[in-house]
Amino acid sequence: MGEAVVGDGGKALQRKFNNYLQGTVVFEVEDKVYSLDLSSPSSRNVSAGDAFDGKADLKVTCSEEVMGKMIRKEVQPQQAFMKGMLKIKGKMNLAMKLTAVLAATRKKLPQSKL
Repeated sequence: MGEAVVGDGGKALQRKFNNYLQGTVVFEVEDKVYSLDLSSPSSRNVSAGDAFDGKADLKVTCSEEVMGKMIRKEVQPQQAFMKGMLKIKGKMNLAMKLTAVLAATRKKLPQSKL
């Protein structure tokens, strides 16, 4: 996820999300925790751990398998939530925009040769 917010691709992502997506998100993927700061155009970054001390606008909890399926477009975040595969706590309007974050992440991941 960090690759999606750095470099030239990160600048394009920042412009895209300038007024569309603002807030702080914590992802708990099994035993790993990542913080995504989209609170202002100048401070968009990803870091390991909970950088917001439990005060993020949105907390997303899922298994590594489910996160992989969402990134590979095998399941949409809304479907995962409705099936109980994804837990959301916080601002639902921010949660509804997770698809855009996943799409930006997907573009930066190495493509499988299979």
